[in-house]
Amino acid sequence: MLSPLNDRFFQYMTFSKDENKSIIYVSIFIALILNSFKILRIFGEVDTVGESLPDFTLLELIYQLLFQICFCYSIGFFTFKKVKNVSSYELFNVKTILTLVLLTIVFCFFGSRFQELIFNNVYNERIFYGVYLLRFFISTILTFIIVELLLLNRQKNVKELENEKLKSSYLNSKLDNLKAQINPHFLFNSFANLSSLINKDQQKAIKYLSNLSHIFRYTLKNTDEQIVDLVDELALLNSYIKLYKIRVEDGLSLHIDLPDTKKRILHMSLQPLMENVIKHNELSKENPVGIYLKLQGDLLIVRNDLKAKNIMGNSMGIGLSNLNERYKILVGKEINIQKSEKYFSVGLPLI
Repeated sequence: MLSPLNDRFFQYMTFSKDENKSIIYVSIFIALILNSFKILRIFGEVDTVGESLPDFTLLELIYQLLFQICFCYSIGFFTFKKVKNVSSYELFNVKTILTLVLLTIVFCFFGSRFQELIFNNVYNERIFYGVYLLRFFISTILTFIIVELLLLNRQKNVKELENEKLKSSYLNSKLDNLKAQINPHFLFNSFANLSSLINKDQQKAIKYLSNLSHIFRYTLKNTDEQIVDLVDELALLNSYIKLYKIRVEDGLSLHIDLPDTKKRILHMSLQPLMENVIKHNELSKENPVGIYLKLQGDLLIVRNDLKAKNIMGNSMGIGLSNLNERYKILVGKEINIQKSEKYFSVGLPLI
């Protein structure tokens, strides 16, 4: 199954419906313009210049208009079909020009001959055939110019689409790399914590492992999602807090004040914030750290008490910078980071 981008690319590589309509409208317009004098004479808008001009009927005019419309459309259709590669087409080649000239002469010959046989209204064959040929050559030139403009527009659209595909491919690849960094980072920390718990309290280790499996089920379930419902991320956040509270107990608390949870947010956007809190703060019953969530306009403010560790752990360079990069790619916005003596807060744009 083709993606929307591939569908659009395939459309530009074929004679599209819009281009077909454009050729039809152009053919009608050219036929009307080149026969405008006769149209005005039929409806009495201009006076006949002398008696030398032959009379002609409305049916003859209709025949001439329809035949010329068919001719212009055929020229436009032929020109489009000659284009094999829209990124490197060459209309101005000898073979194409000679073919167009031949088509013009053939159409002119049959059109004029049929008109003469049907209506038998030719007083001066030299003028009649000369005007017919001139009108058809002008039609060919005008149609050719319009088709050239349409093809230039098509080429521009194809180039824009190719750039869009390259950009989309690059961004998707970059997002995949960023998301690939999240789970291994969390998994590394989780196994380290689990290993520590196994040596201290096996019952807590079992409970920790159960919550950890719940979290990974969520991440695997939404592995293809980039943007999810806020309520789902909040449920995941509660699972994270339960996971860490097994280790720190009353040293960590979560306070959510969100009257409206019908927004959307980046998938796995709260996880690195929680890891940041755990990593950079002293957590204990005597020195608890609170995490507070509230809305501020279109931002979800995640604020935590700042009780920094005296000795900071090693950083893998993943976390807030990763999250900020994902927001720039997917939303076109950056996260808002603020720090004071007592608090550290991050504002996440809601969607």
